Amino acid sequence: MFFFVGFGLRAYHSFTYEEPIAEIIVKPLNWPGQEPVTLVKVLFDKSRTNRYFFLRGDQWMIEGDILKWDSWLNLLGLYTRYRLTRFKGRYLNVKAETDKPHTIYSLVEQEDHPVWQYLYQYGQKIPFISTVYGNAVFQDCRKNKKFLIYAGTSGFIVRESKH
Repeated sequence: MFFFVGFGLRAYHSFTYEEPIAEIIVKPLNWPGQEPVTLVKVLFDKSRTNRYFFLRGDQWMIEGDILKWDSWLNLLGLYTRYRLTRFKGRYLNVKAETDKPHTIYSLVEQEDHPVWQYLYQYGQKIPFISTVYGNAVFQDCRKNKKFLIYAGTSGFIVRESKH
């Protein structure tokens, strides 16, 4: 019985695992007579480095690449691989999205990395790889808030931090 309970707990953990990958702190700056701008601080969990960005728009958006293994490999501890690639501002209204100024920043040195290009092109044909795809999460940036970004078994997840 202990074996089945232990296996069940391990399976639950494997399929619900979320790795914290970044923390985003939003501070709107409303300078008189100018288009609203938001100062965003991003703390990347792995490198523990801070980066600061000035964004235009109603929301911030972080994008990246996802490599999802076949689900049974999660039981062996092989979790979703990811790479954060871009950080940008986003408008809620399509007209604003086409007419207003954009802000976009690269989070990687080489956006067209050959390994990720290969995975996008041939990943579905490689054994043990379920899929390779781009993923993005976005959230409001018009109020002072803090968000946590996670990589889960199905992609990026964003949650507002309460502290």
